[in-house]
Amino acid sequence: MSERPAFVTLGSTVSAAENIVNWLKAELEGEKQPDRVEKVERHIGQFNTPEQVKSYMSGRGGSIRIAALRVRNIQNRRGMTGLVTWAAYIMMADFWGYPRDARCEVIAGRLARRISCREAAAGMKAERMAENIAAENLWSGGLDNLGITMWAVTWEQEFRLDDEIDLSTLPEFLRLGATIVVNGQPVSDEPQIINVREGQTDDKEND
Repeated sequence: MSERPAFVTLGSTVSAAENIVNWLKAELEGEKQPDRVEKVERHIGQFNTPEQVKSYMSGRGGSIRIAALRVRNIQNRRGMTGLVTWAAYIMMADFWGYPRDARCEVIAGRLARRISCREAAAGMKAERMAENIAAENLWSGGLDNLGITMWAVTWEQEFRLDDEIDLSTLPEFLRLGATIVVNGQPVSDEPQIINVREGQTDDKEND
């Protein structure tokens, strides 16, 4: 039996995303607390349907998922760096009589405060402070029918892209979405889909 080959994560946002997750967990993750969520995790990309949101809320009163949406201004001087556009998706259900819309907005504000505080850049191992921080209400009728409210906090921040990470410690994703940006322009209008498992095709429904 052949040995599984190594997979080096250099040149990606994987390590940076895990640093952000760990920084947010200390302040925002906790069981049975209305101003916290059960899980803060790295995410594959943007949400397109209410059903996708529901799949990450099963059995939970709240969840935060962190996704890298694109990378600009990639440079390789004293190590590889890039300006990453991040999105933190905050998803909430009603909890012990506390309305989901209020919980979601409060936690979105706490998240924005956490990534913008003086210690955040060092805590997330970023190259500089977060910029262009914004929060958006993603309420829709479809989400409301599922009993879920959703906000997104987005920001830009420069990170090192050549920090290696042990993939065995990360949640398993079957597919990764990547948008390659060169000189400020996307190479393609559609994100590239990278199949993680050997032999997997793009038409599989498990993401």
